[in-house]
Amino acid sequence: MRTPTALHLDFVAGPHQSPLLGGTLCAIGLAAAIAVGLMFDAQVNVRNHLDAELNGVMSSRTPKLPTAVHSEQDAAKIEAELSVPWSQLLSELEIAGQDSESTVSLLQVEPDPAKHTVRITAEARSLPAALAYLQRLQKSKVLRYPMLESHELKKDDPEHPVRVKLAAEWRT
Repeated sequence: MRTPTALHLDFVAGPHQSPLLGGTLCAIGLAAAIAVGLMFDAQVNVRNHLDAELNGVMSSRTPKLPTAVHSEQDAAKIEAELSVPWSQLLSELEIAGQDSESTVSLLQVEPDPAKHTVRITAEARSLPAALAYLQRLQKSKVLRYPMLESHELKKDDPEHPVRVKLAAEWRT
Protein backbone atom coordinates (compact mmCIF):
# COMPACT_ATOMS: atom_id res chain seq x y z
CA MET A 1 0.00 0.00 0.00
CA ARG A 2 1.11 3.48 -0.72
CA THR A 3 1.60 6.06 1.94
CA PRO A 4 -0.21 9.32 1.43
CA THR A 5 1.86 12.33 0.54
CA ALA A 6 1.82 15.31 2.81
CA LEU A 7 -0.29 18.22 1.73
CA HIS A 8 1.11 21.66 2.44
CA LEU A 9 -1.50 24.35 3.33
CA ASP A 10 -0.43 27.92 3.87
CA PHE A 11 -3.11 29.99 5.63
CA VAL A 12 -0.90 33.04 6.02
CA ALA A 13 -0.05 33.68 2.35
CA GLY A 14 -0.66 37.18 1.00
CA PRO A 15 -3.27 38.16 -1.66
CA HIS A 16 -2.64 37.44 -5.31
CA GLN A 17 -0.99 40.16 -7.24
CA SER A 18 -3.55 41.08 -9.98
CA PRO A 19 -5.17 44.42 -9.00
CA LEU A 20 -5.57 45.52 -12.63
CA LEU A 21 -7.80 42.58 -13.51
CA GLY A 22 -9.95 43.06 -10.39
CA GLY A 23 -10.35 46.79 -11.00
CA THR A 24 -11.32 46.17 -14.61
CA LEU A 25 -13.99 43.62 -13.65
CA CYS A 26 -15.37 45.96 -11.00
CA ALA A 27 -15.61 48.84 -13.52
CA ILE A 28 -17.37 46.62 -16.08
CA GLY A 29 -19.86 45.44 -13.45
CA LEU A 30 -20.56 49.01 -12.30
CA ALA A 31 -21.09 50.16 -15.91
CA ALA A 32 -23.50 47.26 -16.53
CA ALA A 33 -25.48 48.06 -13.35
CA ILE A 34 -25.79 51.74 -14.37
CA ALA A 35 -26.94 50.74 -17.87
CA VAL A 36 -29.63 48.39 -16.49
CA GLY A 37 -30.81 51.09 -14.06
CA LEU A 38 -31.14 53.65 -16.88
CA MET A 39 -33.08 51.18 -19.06
CA PHE A 40 -35.40 50.38 -16.13
CA ASP A 41 -36.03 54.08 -15.48
CA ALA A 42 -36.88 54.62 -19.15
CA GLN A 43 -39.37 51.71 -19.09
CA VAL A 44 -41.00 53.04 -15.90
CA ASN A 45 -41.45 56.45 -17.56
CA VAL A 46 -43.07 54.83 -20.62
CA ARG A 47 -45.42 52.81 -18.38
CA ASN A 48 -46.42 55.89 -16.35
CA HIS A 49 -47.14 57.78 -19.57
CA LEU A 50 -49.34 54.93 -20.87
CA ASP A 51 -51.17 54.67 -17.52
CA ALA A 52 -51.92 58.39 -17.62
CA GLU A 53 -53.32 58.09 -21.16
CA LEU A 54 -55.43 55.07 -20.18
CA ASN A 55 -56.84 56.85 -17.13
CA GLY A 56 -57.77 59.82 -19.30
CA VAL A 57 -59.62 57.59 -21.77
CA MET A 58 -61.38 55.59 -19.03
CA SER A 59 -62.47 58.65 -17.05
CA SER A 60 -64.13 60.14 -20.14
CA ARG A 61 -66.15 56.93 -20.72
CA THR A 62 -67.39 56.14 -17.20
CA PRO A 63 -70.16 58.19 -15.64
CA LYS A 64 -69.01 60.08 -12.61
CA LEU A 65 -70.73 58.92 -9.44
CA PRO A 66 -69.99 60.45 -6.11
CA THR A 67 -67.81 57.90 -4.37
CA ALA A 68 -69.16 58.79 -0.94
CA VAL A 69 -72.77 58.03 -1.98
CA HIS A 70 -71.72 54.86 -3.76
CA SER A 71 -69.72 53.57 -0.81
CA GLU A 72 -72.49 54.48 1.67
CA GLN A 73 -75.00 52.47 -0.36
CA ASP A 74 -72.63 49.51 -0.49
CA ALA A 75 -72.01 49.76 3.24
CA ALA A 76 -75.75 49.80 3.94
CA LYS A 77 -76.29 46.71 1.77
CA ILE A 78 -73.46 44.86 3.47
CA GLU A 79 -74.72 45.83 6.91
CA ALA A 80 -78.22 44.58 6.03
CA GLU A 81 -76.82 41.27 4.79
CA LEU A 82 -74.69 40.84 7.90
CA SER A 83 -77.63 41.55 10.18
CA VAL A 84 -79.32 38.27 9.20
CA PRO A 85 -78.74 35.82 12.08
CA TRP A 86 -77.90 32.96 9.73
CA SER A 87 -76.41 30.53 12.22
CA GLN A 88 -79.34 30.80 14.65
CA LEU A 89 -81.93 30.77 11.89
CA LEU A 90 -80.55 27.75 10.06
CA SER A 91 -79.92 25.77 13.24
CA GLU A 92 -83.52 26.40 14.34
CA LEU A 93 -84.83 25.22 10.96
CA GLU A 94 -82.60 22.15 11.15
CA ILE A 95 -83.83 21.29 14.67
CA ALA A 96 -87.44 21.72 13.56
CA GLY A 97 -86.78 19.38 10.63
CA GLN A 98 -85.28 16.76 12.96
CA ASP A 99 -88.25 17.07 15.33
CA SER A 100 -90.60 16.35 12.44
CA GLU A 101 -88.92 12.94 11.98
CA SER A 102 -87.73 13.72 8.45
CA THR A 103 -91.23 14.10 7.05
CA VAL A 104 -90.48 17.70 6.05
CA SER A 105 -87.81 18.74 3.54
CA LEU A 106 -86.61 22.30 3.48
CA LEU A 107 -86.40 23.60 -0.10
CA GLN A 108 -85.69 27.32 0.13
CA VAL A 109 -84.90 29.96 2.74
CA GLU A 110 -85.19 33.54 1.49
CA PRO A 111 -84.48 36.37 3.93
CA ASP A 112 -85.54 39.98 3.51
CA PRO A 113 -83.06 41.95 5.65
CA ALA A 114 -84.94 45.23 5.22
CA LYS A 115 -88.14 43.82 6.77
CA HIS A 116 -86.46 41.28 9.10
CA THR A 117 -88.58 38.55 7.56
CA VAL A 118 -87.81 35.16 6.13
CA ARG A 119 -89.79 33.08 3.63
CA ILE A 120 -89.47 29.33 3.88
CA THR A 121 -90.48 26.83 1.22
CA ALA A 122 -90.72 23.19 2.28
CA GLU A 123 -92.27 19.89 1.22
CA ALA A 124 -93.99 17.53 3.62
CA ARG A 125 -95.38 14.05 3.17
CA SER A 126 -98.80 15.20 4.34
CA LEU A 127 -100.62 18.36 5.38
CA PRO A 128 -100.69 17.34 9.08
CA ALA A 129 -96.88 16.91 8.97
CA ALA A 130 -96.54 20.38 7.46
CA LEU A 131 -98.79 21.86 10.15
CA ALA A 132 -96.78 20.09 12.86
CA TYR A 133 -93.63 21.64 11.37
CA LEU A 134 -95.29 25.06 11.50
CA GLN A 135 -96.30 24.51 15.14
CA ARG A 136 -92.71 23.56 15.96
CA LEU A 137 -91.47 26.78 14.32
CA GLN A 138 -94.00 28.77 16.36
CA LYS A 139 -92.19 27.59 19.51
CA SER A 140 -88.87 28.90 18.18
CA LYS A 141 -86.86 31.51 20.05
CA VAL A 142 -85.42 32.93 16.83
CA LEU A 143 -88.59 33.21 14.74
CA ARG A 144 -91.59 35.37 15.52
CA TYR A 145 -95.08 34.89 14.11
CA PRO A 146 -94.48 31.97 11.72
CA MET A 147 -97.51 31.69 9.45
CA LEU A 148 -98.61 29.45 6.62
CA GLU A 149 -98.87 31.53 3.45
CA SER A 150 -99.87 28.79 1.02
CA HIS A 151 -99.92 25.07 0.46
CA GLU A 152 -100.18 22.98 -2.67
CA LEU A 153 -100.62 19.26 -3.23
CA LYS A 154 -98.15 18.04 -5.86
CA LYS A 155 -100.26 15.76 -8.04
CA ASP A 156 -97.51 15.13 -10.59
CA ASP A 157 -95.32 13.45 -7.95
CA PRO A 158 -96.26 9.79 -7.20
CA GLU A 159 -96.00 10.36 -3.41
CA HIS A 160 -98.22 13.48 -3.59
CA PRO A 161 -96.21 15.69 -1.20
CA VAL A 162 -97.54 19.00 0.06
CA ARG A 163 -95.47 22.08 -0.75
CA VAL A 164 -95.90 24.79 1.84
CA LYS A 165 -94.72 28.38 1.96
CA LEU A 166 -94.18 29.90 5.39
CA ALA A 167 -93.28 33.42 6.44
CA ALA A 168 -91.89 34.65 9.74
CA GLU A 169 -89.97 37.49 11.32
CA TRP A 170 -86.66 36.89 13.03
CA ARG A 171 -85.64 38.27 16.35
CA THR A 172 -82.42 40.22 16.68
